[in-house]
Amino acid sequence: MNRLAGAFALEAKVLWRYGVVAIAAVLAALWTGLLLALPASGAQALVPYLLFLDTAGFGALFAVALLMFERVEGTDAARAVTPVSPGEAALVRVGALALPAVAMALPMIAVTAPQGRLWGALGHATAGVALTSVLLVAACLGLGALTRTLQGALLATAPVIAPLVAVPLLHLAGVVQSPLLWAVPTTAGAELISRGLTARDGIPEGPGWAVALVYAVVSATALCWWAARQSTVTGEERAGRGGRPPAGRAPRRGPAARARSGPYAGPGRRVHPVLALARYELVGGRRDPLLLAVALAPLPLALVLRWAYPAIAEYLRSAHGFDPAPHACAVFGALVLLHVPVMVGSVVALRVTEDVDDRVLLVLRVSPLSLPAYFGFRTGTALLLALVGLAIAVPVSGLGPQVSPGLVTAVLLAALFAPLVVLATAAFAGNKVEALVVVKGVAAVSVLVPVLLWVLPGLWWSPLLVLPPTWSLLALPGYPGDAVPPWTVLLGGLVTAAAAALALIRRMRSRLLG
Repeated sequence: MNRLAGAFALEAKVLWRYGVVAIAAVLAALWTGLLLALPASGAQALVPYLLFLDTAGFGALFAVALLMFERVEGTDAARAVTPVSPGEAALVRVGALALPAVAMALPMIAVTAPQGRLWGALGHATAGVALTSVLLVAACLGLGALTRTLQGALLATAPVIAPLVAVPLLHLAGVVQSPLLWAVPTTAGAELISRGLTARDGIPEGPGWAVALVYAVVSATALCWWAARQSTVTGEERAGRGGRPPAGRAPRRGPAARARSGPYAGPGRRVHPVLALARYELVGGRRDPLLLAVALAPLPLALVLRWAYPAIAEYLRSAHGFDPAPHACAVFGALVLLHVPVMVGSVVALRVTEDVDDRVLLVLRVSPLSLPAYFGFRTGTALLLALVGLAIAVPVSGLGPQVSPGLVTAVLLAALFAPLVVLATAAFAGNKVEALVVVKGVAAVSVLVPVLLWVLPGLWWSPLLVLPPTWSLLALPGYPGDAVPPWTVLLGGLVTAAAAALALIRRMRSRLLG
């Protein structure tokens, strides 16, 4: 028991050191403030989804990032000489990452609980958040242990996490009501959250609900056991089993090695190092297709919004008396306009972070591919993919306003947010865990800015002008700047984005060169 307590204390120190606890506190404050700023009916309708989607899943990706970072640092090999087994460490990590989720949920539940039902809401909703968090963290930890890279782990977890999240959402929204939904264990967690905050009774009733709850607890226990079993194989052992190239075959060369080997494509032909890196990325996409997946993701995202949003809006009107139609532009800004650039920029930023962990940037200093060229390629890729993604998602989603110079201005300025995400991650993150902290913060900004700019009265929104995403929203109908000529908004957004990029580049240069 003493070794488990020591392992938990060490895990808590790691989470504190890399900013996981800090970003949890920041997100809790931001979401609580947002719920207080919204009308009571809107806050009570939103909070179950916010608790389930964001808060309960807070630690899932951090579990994977910590696992991959420990492999790079050799922590999993060092643990072999300690009394704590890898399986026990995995169980401790599941518990340590579930606690911040519960702590984040407490103030959000307190400000939205129905009158006279505070303690009941706290009991039900926190239990639902804890149960869902354990399920998601354990699933991600076990799947991450089967992969060798963060990119591979994200691809491996996506098909499993998607139904664990999507099915309970269908249940919460009332779009589908079927006993089959309870086969997904996270549905019980979502129902606990809903019962605590809305007093809505779901299916099944009576003994069926008890069976569903026991099934979810048993599933969480089984997932924790499975994650612990997968974690008993260290990174070095897994590499020895299948991660290293076969004898007699040269290992695949990374972008730095490809560039250092010479900017030649054949006899008499010279290829620029950036073009060599682009060719490597295109070829490498077959082995590590996450960037290709995120490039294609805006289309299914837009199709899901086009299909699901009308049903969710009708449910909010009938069940909560909240009509989202007057707030369509705010919804469009948060779910499409800023979500696509953040999604693209986050994936490119994680690729940069992996290169940092693999010491690729050190090799670039003695290769024909310079650091400015490398970051120019990464940010340019993020900008191009964001523009293409927005060009697809904006018309297909059906949430955006009619085509106009203001909408074109909004799309152009929103696309600039993707390279800024890459630069911010490179400027403030030194490893995968810190990169996810930065990405979490950026994602929160992309959701909060459209809402705050929409609900704040008078000139209370003016401090938000220092944030580049704000300018992409000003040109949309209903926002404070919709009466300003689009070229004025475009100029202001370009200046703000350029200033932010210069500040981030200076910070990044001082950190990397230092």
